[in-house]
Amino acid sequence: TVMSRLFVSCSDDPKSSVHRAWGVSLLFLVLYFIVSIIEMLNLEQHGGSRALVIATIWTGLLHLMLAILGTFILKRFPTSFALGFFIGVILVVANQNLILFGIFHGYVFGNLQTHHIFSSLCFTLSIILLFFTALLVHFRQDLVVAPIDVSSQTIMTTTSAKRQQQQQQQLPTTQEQQKYDKQVDESGLSDGSNYVRA
Repeated sequence: TVMSRLFVSCSDDPKSSVHRAWGVSLLFLVLYFIVSIIEMLNLEQHGGSRALVIATIWTGLLHLMLAILGTFILKRFPTSFALGFFIGVILVVANQNLILFGIFHGYVFGNLQTHHIFSSLCFTLSIILLFFTALLVHFRQDLVVAPIDVSSQTIMTTTSAKRQQQQQQQLPTTQEQQKYDKQVDESGLSDGSNYVRA
């Protein structure tokens, strides 16, 4: 298939390839957050649209949350549902960046150079996220980890607790047996001494 040919160089170690690609995406996500703050300040100083100010800071926070969410899912919780949810969020954010690119690229109020930098970063990050999504979809089976079976874990915990209770119950029985054996030995010695005296 086309996807197999495209990612043939990543097939030897797909998990590491996905993690490295996400590492590159993280750099751009953090950079986007910083540039979005600069763009927001630029709009505030030059009397830009209030809606664009809100959109800029909101998308910056959204990209920061995406960085945290993606790292948690890939490192700690790569289940089938979590990966599917993650892929959906990435696609939404990538489409949103394309829309922001179209809006800010032709916006005339404020510093035009800052608008072009922000819009170019939106377009670049959109391409990066779409590429990462394709990579993640192609190698998702190599990343999926089955969720923990809570019921079986509960059964194992209950069984181990019962074994501990049985061991604790057997411990006094063993001590009583030792006392009984000691009493028998003492009684045997006393009977033998009486026999010798007789």
